[in-house]
Amino acid sequence: MFNFRHYLLLPLCFCVALVGCGQEQKPSHKRAEAEKPYIVAVNNPLYYFADRLVGDRVEVRLPVPDEIDPAQWQPSVDELLQLQGAELVLLNGAGYSPWVANVSLASGRVVTTAEAARPSWIELEGQMTHSHGPEGDHAHGGYAFTTWMDMSLAKIQAKAAASSISSRWPQWSDDVSAKLNSLLADIDDLDRGYRAFATIAVGRQLIYSHPVYQYFERAYGLEGHSLHWEPDIMPSDSQWRKLSDGLGSRALFAWEGEPSIEITARMHALGLQFVVIDPGARRSEADWLSLQRANLSRLQALGNIGR
Repeated sequence: MFNFRHYLLLPLCFCVALVGCGQEQKPSHKRAEAEKPYIVAVNNPLYYFADRLVGDRVEVRLPVPDEIDPAQWQPSVDELLQLQGAELVLLNGAGYSPWVANVSLASGRVVTTAEAARPSWIELEGQMTHSHGPEGDHAHGGYAFTTWMDMSLAKIQAKAAASSISSRWPQWSDDVSAKLNSLLADIDDLDRGYRAFATIAVGRQLIYSHPVYQYFERAYGLEGHSLHWEPDIMPSDSQWRKLSDGLGSRALFAWEGEPSIEITARMHALGLQFVVIDPGARRSEADWLSLQRANLSRLQALGNIGR
């Protein structure tokens, strides 16, 4: 079957390939001085991990536009050149960033942060195509990829980022190690908070707005049913009827983002309790840790959980 997405990537890859072909281009002295080393991360969790680990020593970039889901991002030619110029490229793994298969990046600089957890990757059955924000239609298949929503896997990814940074800049390894320990302590705190919520959610019917919570469900025993609803797109009447027909008395609906006023009103009319659990994949005004702590605050408000 003709794959239009791959067709679009071909000219991008060709242009990038031209940059690395032929006689080696030596930048001017001024240009070499102006170009400072930087790290590229492909989503907000990895951006946060790297930025916290290196401090102000090295710039960390997340080139994905704010309005784009990083999992569906297709880099432009300029963005591909930026990727090729990075000292390190932090990938997620588990099928995240499918564009990687179509571009050439220096293998020694690419780190798949969830690789050590590969046996724990959740394989998806079948493939579902649907619309998801401004990116348009896309498909979910292969592996579930929001690995960091299991905090034990988030720790593995943070450790992989720290190891790659220490290998690249060994003179900073002691400081990176200290920063890693602090980061891991904060992730452990998140883990305890989610486990505390799980203890009071036993027996509740859980409904998730989108199939991005697989690792969260497995890690904390919070299995539920996933829909394909967007917080800013009003579901059809038939979708509402189907949801209503299957509701139990203790149902809880989890959204990726704050639902619209109209959706909120409809949920209240159904007597359906809901909460926002933001995976934090996109960069926002709040950093990833703050987004996760906000998730916990909302969950704690449901059951007045203490940590």
